[in-house]
Amino acid sequence: MKQRAVSHIGVIGAGMAGLVASMQLARLGYSVQLIERAKYPGGTAGYYVREGVEYPTGATISFGMEPGGPLRALLEDVGVHLPSLAMEHSMDVVLMDRVVHVYSDRVRWMEELHRAFPERAVEVVEFWKRLERTARAVYLVSKSYASLPIRTATDLGRLPSTVLHHPRLFLSSVSEMRSTVEAMLQKYRLKDYDPFCRFLNAQLLDAAQVDISHAAWLPSAVALDIYRYGTHVVAGGFTAIAQALLQQARALGVQVWMSHTVVGADYDSVAKKWRLLSNRRMQLEVDAVINATGLAIPTSHADHATANHFDRAVEALEARSVGTRWGAVRLDALVSSQWLRSLDLPVDASIYPFAFQLANDEEMGTLLEDPDGAVYVTLHPRKECQRAALERREPVSPCQPEDGQVVTVSVHTPALGWISLDKDTYQLKKAAVARALMHRLEKVLPGFATNARVRRMGTPLTYQRYLNKAEVGGHPLTVKASLVTPRGARTERPQWYLAGDTVFPGPGTLSAAMSGLYAARAIDGRAGRTIPVL
Repeated sequence: MKQRAVSHIGVIGAGMAGLVASMQLARLGYSVQLIERAKYPGGTAGYYVREGVEYPTGATISFGMEPGGPLRALLEDVGVHLPSLAMEHSMDVVLMDRVVHVYSDRVRWMEELHRAFPERAVEVVEFWKRLERTARAVYLVSKSYASLPIRTATDLGRLPSTVLHHPRLFLSSVSEMRSTVEAMLQKYRLKDYDPFCRFLNAQLLDAAQVDISHAAWLPSAVALDIYRYGTHVVAGGFTAIAQALLQQARALGVQVWMSHTVVGADYDSVAKKWRLLSNRRMQLEVDAVINATGLAIPTSHADHATANHFDRAVEALEARSVGTRWGAVRLDALVSSQWLRSLDLPVDASIYPFAFQLANDEEMGTLLEDPDGAVYVTLHPRKECQRAALERREPVSPCQPEDGQVVTVSVHTPALGWISLDKDTYQLKKAAVARALMHRLEKVLPGFATNARVRRMGTPLTYQRYLNKAEVGGHPLTVKASLVTPRGARTERPQWYLAGDTVFPGPGTLSAAMSGLYAARAIDGRAGRTIPVL
């Protein structure tokens, strides 16, 4: 419900959250101003361009894009219709002594668990069956568009109806609300089974920002099983999704300001207006603000009597830290397409993306201060080959792309471990990590070093420079942060709302998009009502 008359809204950040929030409100008749620091949309799931080549900075595979999926429904509700290709085999998780093939088909996946973890196959399969049941309940909650914390009836979305249709499923899940993944592993006598725990940690550090000891069971279950709900690829990946959303936002009347950083916000308690100031001296006066950047915006207040109250509230909400604040080291490369075709890959890399998660070895873990994480390698297809496949509704082989494809490599690392270094120590650490990454890459992509025509490396300092924040990935999915005291869209500031991967539902492109809907709904309860029942 609206607290007072609101007609002009400022949305800060043109990532998935900011784009979805802007479009939902614009189609309801609000005047929306969308302000973005970067040249391109998408935020941490966006892209950048160098010498005419697009380098994705976020996810490539789209979860929630299956027919009836929550992300597809969100996009189509605001008029964005994007065809996609389904994938069966999208990733290999490479452990020290084995490789786990990640499949979308449930029967094939259970067979893979038997094959990959023969020492405890019975326990692993039983554990995963339990995980599947929990994931189904959580995914149904996602498709009901319920948001935490629940403050008003609109936050429930369609949850009451969903629970009525699946009462036993939800009752069993409620009892698991405070469980961690590690606690559930203990129940199935798997806590000491190192290969399986390393596999889960590799997956969870990317999806939940924490390992099994801290990862909340409920959201982690769906994060681990999301592949079985359908792995889909949009031609051009999330770059194409972000571009399509921005184009549709403009068509709906959203005023977009790219390459503008909001450096301050001033609240006039008499006029009940926010004034947003950009680094290019632009000022916007709005009734409400959605901060979708994951950053605290510096503010001052015309009403000094309430300034300290607002500042304390926002400091507690926007700047609190939960667990390690992860940054990322990334290596972006342009490689020979002919060389990629010569490798023994499970997919046609000119059409489908493919990822390797390389579990950290001792050297990488020490260098990056993340012994449980993984080096995440993604082979990006050529857009023209994907489009050809989509037009024919079947893979096209052979596709003859131009002699160049993008490979991106990223790995978690505590941001503070980089931004506090002096210049010389920073350069030495960067060079050491680069050598270690190249060594790991050669094991799964032999010949990478000699076939990479272009290589660019970034660290948390690079993210700080271009995105104004060294941290990536959103808040960790711990029990406290995701379920007990989750951060929602509302704040104690008047008409100041939050969206993005630092609030509920959490990290990931699907979750960020949903948070944009929830922020819009906090302003106007009609937002999202036209999304079809899934």
